[in-house]
Amino acid sequence: MASEVEKYYRPGSFSRPAYATLGVLLVIIGLAIYAWLQQLTQGLGVTGLNRPVAWGIYMANFVFFISISMSGTFISSIMRLLNFEWGKPVTRIAEVITVGSLVIAALNILFDVGQLFRALTYIPLFGRVQSPVAWDVIVLLFYLLTGLGYLHVALIPDVAVMSENESRFQRLYKLLRYDWKGGKDQLHLLESGLKILALVTVPIAVMMHTVTGWIFGGMKAVPTWNDAMMGPYFIIGALLSGLSLVIIVSAIVRWRFGLSGVMPDKTFVNLGNMLLVFLLGYLYFFLAETFTIRYAAASEDFMVSEFSWTGPYSPLTWYVLASLVLASVVLLIPRLKTFKTVVAMAAVTLPAMWVKRVLIVLPGLMNYMRLPTVQSAIPQYTPTYVELLLTAGSFAGLALILLLFAKLFPVLPVWEVFGMQKTKTEPGSSISLRAVLTGWMSGISVSSAYVFAWAVSTIVFAGESSATAYSVKLTPTTVQVMTIPSLATTAMFNLLIMVALAGVLAILFVRKQR
Repeated sequence: MASEVEKYYRPGSFSRPAYATLGVLLVIIGLAIYAWLQQLTQGLGVTGLNRPVAWGIYMANFVFFISISMSGTFISSIMRLLNFEWGKPVTRIAEVITVGSLVIAALNILFDVGQLFRALTYIPLFGRVQSPVAWDVIVLLFYLLTGLGYLHVALIPDVAVMSENESRFQRLYKLLRYDWKGGKDQLHLLESGLKILALVTVPIAVMMHTVTGWIFGGMKAVPTWNDAMMGPYFIIGALLSGLSLVIIVSAIVRWRFGLSGVMPDKTFVNLGNMLLVFLLGYLYFFLAETFTIRYAAASEDFMVSEFSWTGPYSPLTWYVLASLVLASVVLLIPRLKTFKTVVAMAAVTLPAMWVKRVLIVLPGLMNYMRLPTVQSAIPQYTPTYVELLLTAGSFAGLALILLLFAKLFPVLPVWEVFGMQKTKTEPGSSISLRAVLTGWMSGISVSSAYVFAWAVSTIVFAGESSATAYSVKLTPTTVQVMTIPSLATTAMFNLLIMVALAGVLAILFVRKQR
C-alpha cells in the first residue's frame, strides 16, 4: 500500500487540543445531564414552558437537528447516484452528521415530553396512527436505520484495511470487517448495495422533513402554522442547514488532518454553488410566506407577523433575513466565491437557520388574540438555565460524536477517493457481506411491515380508542377511556410484532455464508 494512502487509515491518537476539546465537551454534557435530572425529578416547572407556550426551545432544537440530518445520507446519496467525483471526499462526514443529528433530535423530543417513561412506552404501544407526531416518530426511526446502514456498509472496505494495522481498536476493526477481501465480486456487491440504500434513503429523507413540517402545518389552532407549504418549506430549510454544517465540518477536517490535496478549493466552491441554490430557494419561501400573511392581513396571522417583524422578536427576524441575504449576495459574486468565503457564508447561515426554527415555533404560540385573556396580557416565555444547558449539551453531544468518529475511523471514504485497497490477511469472520446487506435491507423491509401492522392493529382492534391524549406539560398524561380487552389486544399485538421483528433481524444478521 502506498504510504500516501496508508496515512489515511491511521486516524491517530488524541493530541492535546483534542483532549482539551474532549474535556470541554464532556463538561458541557455533564452539566446538561445534571439539568435533565433536575427536570426529571422536579418536572417541567423548572423550564420556561407554560400555557400556551407548550413548545419552546426543545422543539426548535428538534426541528433544527432533524434539518441538519438532511445533509448526510441525502447529499451523500446524490453524490453517489449522480457520480459527482468532486463530492466523494465529504460523503462520510455527511453520513456521520446524519446519524449523530438524528440521535440528538430524538433526545430533544425526550427532553420536551417531560415524562420519559410514558414517552417510551405509550407511543409504540398506543400511539395514534392518524397523528403526524406518530408519523414523525416512524419516519425518524426509518431514517436512523437507513442512515446507520448506509454509514456501516460504506465503512467496510476501509475498516478491513485498518484491521491489518496494529492498534488498540484492532479487534473492533476485525469485527466490523466481516469477510471482506476486496475482490471484484465483493466490490460490485458493495456498490450495488450502496446504490439501493441511496435510492431508499432519498425518499425517506424527503418524508422525514415533510412530516416534520406537517406537524406544524396540520395545527389550525396556531396562526401561521396551518400552511400548505410547510412541507416543502422544511425540506429546503433542511437542505440549507445540513449543507452549511457539512461545509463547516469539512473545512475543520481539512485543516486538522491536512487534507487540502484531497479536499481542494474546487470542492468547496462546488458546495458553495449548491449552498447558493438552497439559499435562494429558502429566501423565496421566506418572502412568499411573509407576503401572503401581510398582504392578506388575516387578523391572527397578521398579528403574529407583526410580533415577528416589529415586536419583541423583530431583532431575530431581521437578523435571519440579513444573514441569508448577505450569504446569497456574497456567493452570487464569482470572484468572491473562494474556499474561505464559502466556509464563512456557511458559518453565517447555520446559526441563522437555528434562530429561524425558534421563530417558527414561538411567535404563533405567543399570539394573545387567540387566548381568553386580557388583550394586553401577552404570554411570556424565557428559557431557563435547564433549557439552555440541555441545548448546549445537544450541540456538544453532536460535536462529541463527530470527534470520536474522527479518532476511530477514516473521515474520508478512502476506497472511493483513492481506489480499492486489497487486504493482505484473511478475514477472521465468516459473516458475509451479502448477509450484512441482507440484514439491513430486511431490517428496513420488516420495519415497514411492522408499521403497517401497527397501523392496522390500531384501527381494527381498538380504533379511535387507542389514541392517547398527551398533556404532559403541566398535567399527567391521560389515556382515553377504552375497554380492557381492547387495550390488552392492541398492546399484545404490537409487542408480538416487535419481538418478531427483533428475531428476524437477529437471524438475518448472523447468517453465515455457506
